[in-house]
Amino acid sequence: MIVVERLTKTFGSRPVLRGVDLQQARGETVVFIGPSGCGKSTLLRCLNQLETPDGGRITIGGVTVEGGQTVTREQQRQLRLRAGMVFQQFHLFLHQTALENIMEGPLHVLRKPRVEAESLARELLAKVGLAEHANHLPGQLSGGQQQRVAIARALAMKPEVLLLDEPTSALDPELRDEVRGVLNQLADEGMTMLLVTHDMQLARQIADRVVFLDGGLVAEQGPPGDLFRAPKHPRTQEFLEKVG
Repeated sequence: MIVVERLTKTFGSRPVLRGVDLQQARGETVVFIGPSGCGKSTLLRCLNQLETPDGGRITIGGVTVEGGQTVTREQQRQLRLRAGMVFQQFHLFLHQTALENIMEGPLHVLRKPRVEAESLARELLAKVGLAEHANHLPGQLSGGQQQRVAIARALAMKPEVLLLDEPTSALDPELRDEVRGVLNQLADEGMTMLLVTHDMQLARQIADRVVFLDGGLVAEQGPPGDLFRAPKHPRTQEFLEKVG
């Protein structure tokens, strides 16, 4: 489903990704953890072509782009259709209702009929527990509710994989549980997900595999029970001792 080979990215003179490799199977949930500045969010942004990698190769759902080479708009479009993105700060359209936010992609990107787009949007709102909030603007919703709308909006595009950048970090502890619940449900349903998070509880709950990224490289990876209970790499041990 996802293959990342020797991915590199430099900002100015600072290397952020220094040769990241990853293979992720369909239906697997992979969670990236690591200290701030280690390259986690940059990796996600490269996968979704919000950043252009300097080298390496990315393949998602059979679509491949090469780092350091010109990527056509159609290649970007095909990659983004396969990989839906959920951001830390929600990025909802503030002038549109929850229902309209979810309908936007199916209507204007997938060119679905309005009746079909609205039916799908209502179905997804119910899935994330917000059916009764369809006509609410983002400003009328809590942070947890807004993030659930953002997840539903990404799912409306029928992606093969969901990329999530710190999906709970902007939320109060009580609201995090709302989003954790939705992500747990998606994992149980077999949705392929790749998450970046500092939320160790979420990582423990949802991950099939946890990857510790340090200094732009994969330092260690494994099942959450193994990695959290008995990390092998000294940097993983140091990081987990700090975050608890």
